[in-house]
Amino acid sequence: MPVFISHKSVDKPAALEISSYLRARGVQSYVDVLDPQLQSTDDITSVIVTRVRQCTHLMAVTSANTISSWWVPFEIGVATDQDRRISTYTLEATNLPDYLKKWPVLKTKAHLDQFIDLYQRDKVVAFSESTAARTVTSADNFHQSLKSRIGQ
Repeated sequence: MPVFISHKSVDKPAALEISSYLRARGVQSYVDVLDPQLQSTDDITSVIVTRVRQCTHLMAVTSANTISSWWVPFEIGVATDQDRRISTYTLEATNLPDYLKKWPVLKTKAHLDQFIDLYQRDKVVAFSESTAARTVTSADNFHQSLKSRIGQ
């Protein structure tokens, strides 16, 4: 049940820090460290779709830099299509686009701890890397529970 951590490349240090925080608490995560100059757009797209399908959750790390990202919205779109649990971790006070407010917006380590607790209680069954995960409890339930826990 890994968490796909979506981010703008300039925010990679923060994404890696969040990944480390999650892993230290038993949460598997995947941080995309592709070098776009070494691959075609088709290659990158294929890898992203595959990686999101292998994950049960997506956390978008956002900052003012995310506004110019093409890949973060793409990754969120893939996760939405796959009925993944989606959340945003904001690095700074930024006006998020309305569509991101649909899902929980994490702002602190305490919020991450609430995410981790729900993640560990979540019931998702992954059949294999080549198939989508089957949801036992809905992504909407996860989103609503996390929003409630963090006061949104």
